This record gives sequence, structure tokens and C-alpha cells, in this order.
Amino acid sequence: MKKLLILTAVVLLNSFQVLVAQDELEPSKREKLDALKVAFLTNELNLTSTEAQSFWPLYNELEDKMREIRKKKRDNRIDTKTNHADLTDTQLSVAIDRELAFEQQELDLKKEYNERFKKILPIKKVAKLHAAEHNFRKELLHRAKDRTKTPGGSPH
Repeated sequence: MKKLLILTAVVLLNSFQVLVAQDELEPSKREKLDALKVAFLTNELNLTSTEAQSFWPLYNELEDKMREIRKKKRDNRIDTKTNHADLTDTQLSVAIDRELAFEQQELDLKKEYNERFKKILPIKKVAKLHAAEHNFRKELLHRAKDRTKTPGGSPH
């Protein structure tokens, strides 16, 4: 079963053609990314079926909330960047404060869910989660970078 998960993750990584550092993807690409992430994290954390049943709904809830915050943060940045020259110092200061408030919301959410994860997973798996998420993003970036270097490779 573990080999099947690893094989599935490798196949999905190799076939995945979009750098997904962005949160707004078309639904089919979001589904592929989510499936890839589930396989990768399940394997990295070595989740039992019982742990997975409790973990994934909670993790998906966190991801949805983080996506909302990131969207607001991105909208704030776009608004500030496009109107930068026209904004007063006070308006720019408010935009910076909002940016920091979004970062604080993300941190508060991570702390809240970290405590919730501790209730359903052994602490070693909670600690591994953060490293596994980082490794997942790093692997996606690496694969996308390799794809752009190969002849005929497409970054999109």
C-alpha cells in the first residue's frame, strides 16, 4: 500500500504541469494538486487509516481558511501596488498594517490548528507535518523548474 502511495505521488508529480504556488487554480488543477498533496503528506506522516479519517477534514478546514486569508492579503497587495503612486503616506501605512494583520491571522490560525492536530495525532507526526508541507512545496518547485529546462517543457 505504501509503495502504491509513493508510486501515485511520483506519477502525479511528473504529470503535474503547473507551478501551484498560487492559490487560485482552475478546479481540475486544484483537484490534482490536492490529490498529490494528500498522497505526499499521508506517506510522509505515515498516517494510519484512523489518523487519516480525523486528520484530513481538519487539515482541509485549515487550508480553506488559509486560502481565504491569502486571497484578502493578495487583494490588499494588488490594490496597494496599482495605486501606490496615488496613495498618501497614511493610506500606505494602513495598507502595511493590513498586510501585517493578515500575516498575524495566518499565524494565529496555524497555532490554533496546531493545537487541534495535537489532539488527534502523536506529537512527532504534528512536528513532521510542517517539514512535510515544506518538502511538498519544494518538490513542486523543483519539478516545475526541471520542466522549464527540458526542451519542449512548458511552465504551464
